[in-house]
Amino acid sequence: MPPTFPRPPFDAWPEQLRVPGLGSFWYTAPATFVNQSEIRRATAAAVTRLHDLIDEVIATRVDDYAPYGGLLIFHDWRATESYESDARRVYLERMKSRDPGYMRGAVAVVRDTPMIRMAVQTANLVMALRNGGQLEMATDPALPLSRHGVRAPRTGGWLGASSPA
Repeated sequence: MPPTFPRPPFDAWPEQLRVPGLGSFWYTAPATFVNQSEIRRATAAAVTRLHDLIDEVIATRVDDYAPYGGLLIFHDWRATESYESDARRVYLERMKSRDPGYMRGAVAVVRDTPMIRMAVQTANLVMALRNGGQLEMATDPALPLSRHGVRAPRTGGWLGASSPA
């Protein structure tokens, strides 16, 4: 039986945005975009949709995240086992297309596989050189959520529909 989504610890969070076949998405405190992927193989289309949502947060919540030195992006990609080469290319291009300073850091919770680690390390290099911030890699979300003080949103609703915790 395939796992249900969202998976712990996000299964206890109120739903804000769910994109069937892609995953669940939240904007919460402190100035954090959280996503939990449900896809097994990342495609260029999936990556494009993910970055469209990040751009939506950047456009609508700059007043929230600017005082923190940028947005924290928390990716839970434990369900993702592999990616198409175009997905990696699109992901990096979208990161490079943004003005520096929008992001204070990122966390990628991934399976401990060489292919996924390599992709995360490449993204970390792009972040360091272009956007600022640092990308942390973890295999469990609990510690980085705690370390960054990320809290579950108080209510559901995507972006303008509610405020974070």
